[in-house]
Amino acid sequence: MLPLSIALIVFIAAGFGGRWLLPRLPRTRDPRQAGLAYLGSLRWRDFTRLVVQAMKARGYALVQDPRGPADGVPTDGADILLQRDGQLTLLSCKYGSGSVVGTQAIMGLGKAAELRGADAAIVVSPGRFDDEARRLAGRQQVELIDGAQLWPEVAPFVDPAQLPNDPPAGVAIGHPALPWLAALVLAAIAWMVVPRGDTNASTADIEPAPARPITANDAERQPAPESATREATVPEAAATPSALPAAEGPGARERRRKEAADAISTLPGVDRAIWSTQSTLVVYLATADADPLASLCPLLVRYEELAPSRLQLQPPAGSDKPVRFRQCRSY
Repeated sequence: MLPLSIALIVFIAAGFGGRWLLPRLPRTRDPRQAGLAYLGSLRWRDFTRLVVQAMKARGYALVQDPRGPADGVPTDGADILLQRDGQLTLLSCKYGSGSVVGTQAIMGLGKAAELRGADAAIVVSPGRFDDEARRLAGRQQVELIDGAQLWPEVAPFVDPAQLPNDPPAGVAIGHPALPWLAALVLAAIAWMVVPRGDTNASTADIEPAPARPITANDAERQPAPESATREATVPEAAATPSALPAAEGPGARERRRKEAADAISTLPGVDRAIWSTQSTLVVYLATADADPLASLCPLLVRYEELAPSRLQLQPPAGSDKPVRFRQCRSY
């Protein structure tokens, strides 16, 4: 089966499987969302009591009104006076489930705080404040505390058993597109790992790569024999069977002879190499003490018909060394 078909099957199966599984996953309760839902369900007096407890945790003390209730929380929704470090602060609780508090709740609050002798004002809501209300509060030096900021402060005073067990309505457990995104990733992985086969090609159609020309570096990588002093042949390690088959054709044999001579001419201690006859290669040495046989033979025996050629090691002109004759491999 083609890799693209397998990837398509994986994508469809994983996508529909994820869409089926996602709504059935167990829902986990978000403490913050549960806390905000709890604050929105309270009555005004209960909400205000929680706020007063949070203010006491901040170090504020409730300024008791002799004419008010014993707990200091007014029953008519009026603002509350707090005191800390000898300074008075006016606390205003704007209650409403999921409400957005605008500028109307902020207007005149600074003046009201001044009339009651307070130096600052705090407005608290379980909802949130719009941008205009925040700008107005900044100009009047009024601190705003919305539900998200309030919940961490009042959470220590709330019994966890009173929080709703289920997530609030409208809270989604994962985006609907998430299963399809995961399916796309799995399909891409399947497309990459499935092996690809070419049905239109066979091993018989593959042509062998042409042989690379031989260089002196190839000879240097061949293992050198321990000694080249024997007169007849070099050690068997260098006289291995030819790795290059003799391909026939017009001028093929002559090309191989020239390649071998050119490669040997690049060896250290060799001035040049020339075929004097069909079976004799004259190797002109660069120095009288040069002995390139260990590097020369691996280049020559690669060609089957050239392996038993006679080697004439010719010392340089003016040298008193005799001409030596060698053979890399016997017939």
